[in-house]
Amino acid sequence: MNKIIMYKKDRCPLCEEVESLIDLLELDFSIEREEVDIESDEDLMEKYMFEIPVIIVNGEEMEYRSIDYFSIKKRLH
Repeated sequence: MNKIIMYKKDRCPLCEEVESLIDLLELDFSIEREEVDIESDEDLMEKYMFEIPVIIVNGEEMEYRSIDYFSIKKRLH
């Protein structure tokens, strides 16, 4: 099973777009999802404040500039 961890915050349009991409990928792949609200953790807020969404796909971190349907799909099995 694939695992995707998504670091996000409320009122984030890019986060919503990435969630939609993951929804589409779930049609073809088995994916365990975990969503982490960076606003609930001061360290995460400092680390990712200007770079969300960030996702970790099967242990590989992807930042928002490199996230698209095909780049996520390449990391799934």
